[in-house]
Amino acid sequence: MFQKRFLIGLLIIVILTPQTPKENTLLLDFNESGIFSTYSESKTVLRALTYITIFIYFLNLFL
Repeated sequence: MFQKRFLIGLLIIVILTPQTPKENTLLLDFNESGIFSTYSESKTVLRALTYITIFIYFLNLFL
């Protein structure tokens, strides 16, 4: 149980912390990685990943 919560907490820190209103360094890293063909595609994937991470956190919190 502790390991699962620790990993989810670490995932949240890694994904949500670099995303600030002024500069989203994680989005720039996603775009420059070469995995995504356009900036819009990397932005869409990062947005979905962010919402999924938050959902997993709340699911784990209440279950």
